[in-house]
Amino acid sequence: MAARGMEILSGFYALAEQNGRTEIQFNEASLPERGREIFESSFGRQLSTAVNDDMGYMDNLPDGPDGMSGPSPSTTIDRDTEGYSALVRVLFQIGKDQAQRDCFIHRGITCNMCNESPICGTRYKCANCLDYDVCEACEPKDYHDRTHVFLKINCPIPPLANPKTTCLKPFYTGKGVNAISLSSDDVTQLRNKTHFDETEIQILYEQFKTLAPEEKGITRDAFNQCLGPLGRQTNLIMDRMFLFYDQNEDGVISFDEFVGALSILVKGGQDEKLKFVFEGYDLDKKGYLVYKDFHDMFKAYFNVSIELVRDYIKTCEEEMRASFDEAADKPVSAVFHAPIPDDAGSGSGVDIKSLHQLRSGTAGSSGAQPLMEAMSQDAIDEMVANVFKCADLNQDGKITFDEFKAWAVLDNTILAWFDALGTVF
Repeated sequence: MAARGMEILSGFYALAEQNGRTEIQFNEASLPERGREIFESSFGRQLSTAVNDDMGYMDNLPDGPDGMSGPSPSTTIDRDTEGYSALVRVLFQIGKDQAQRDCFIHRGITCNMCNESPICGTRYKCANCLDYDVCEACEPKDYHDRTHVFLKINCPIPPLANPKTTCLKPFYTGKGVNAISLSSDDVTQLRNKTHFDETEIQILYEQFKTLAPEEKGITRDAFNQCLGPLGRQTNLIMDRMFLFYDQNEDGVISFDEFVGALSILVKGGQDEKLKFVFEGYDLDKKGYLVYKDFHDMFKAYFNVSIELVRDYIKTCEEEMRASFDEAADKPVSAVFHAPIPDDAGSGSGVDIKSLHQLRSGTAGSSGAQPLMEAMSQDAIDEMVANVFKCADLNQDGKITFDEFKAWAVLDNTILAWFDALGTVF
């Protein structure tokens, strides 16, 4: 058993033996000093007096964050009750877990907040700074740069093996803000306009500040970075999605626009989404959709789908390559990497260029892309023709919002591009 857990238990059992009583008085006077110290260090708060409770479940719980004081110190717990056993189990587990964590000593590492040295228990190292660490007691209240991420280290790293450089590149596109707050009027206004409550809006504001590189909001460059590999190339789907967030089209996504768009994507119903999907298809803001609108959007969505699949396959290949013993399944000749002479095979009818392509894995790739494009073009034309056949009720070559809405109820695939990227954020 852990020593600290035993200290807590022995303190309680010592009380039971006083004057031959089988009842234990759980209050500040009767709790041993060491038990109080362990209890307070575990919870990070001062120990209060007992709570009036017939079964004793609430005895000696710490004061709440609102500063409410504990009630009468005269509450007792009978050793035979279920409340006594439950309390003992909880306190023992707290002491045992804390004792185990304290056995992990990160020698040579100092907490940058409380200056504890060495850090005992779990160590949190900033992955974006050269040298910044906090202990597990300071980690919840740390106000370090919010665009930085922390590595959770349980088992100590050998002191001389600790990295002397940044471990990761920044994941966030913002500059990081320490004082994050919203006025109550702003929160109330957003709550009334969106599907989010006050707490969700506060958290979204904290996230927004880690993404916004400017005071005004999230720029297009920051938006592209949030798209990962998809943001490296121009695509109509990305353009329309950015305009969905940037409703006033000033090139920056403000916090109001950020929350409003997420509210629709995350909690909005299909009827609410349809208006914005229709506007996404309406490339020239005509108020109706024509053949070219659907064709361009379907083609862009096809290209996005190909990139998503390619990225997924690349990830799978890298995982397989990392866990695969390449040399085990290769012939002995595979260890020789001498180049194929250009004059090799002369007079034998062997195409040396083809051999080089086979060896590099590029043979046949030149004809694959046009074939894919031709297949996708035929499929896109067929899809657009089917949309107009079913949705264009008066056969005038134009699809109004009412026609679009009626068709979306029967076939929601025309909403696919809107949901393809998720919320982006």
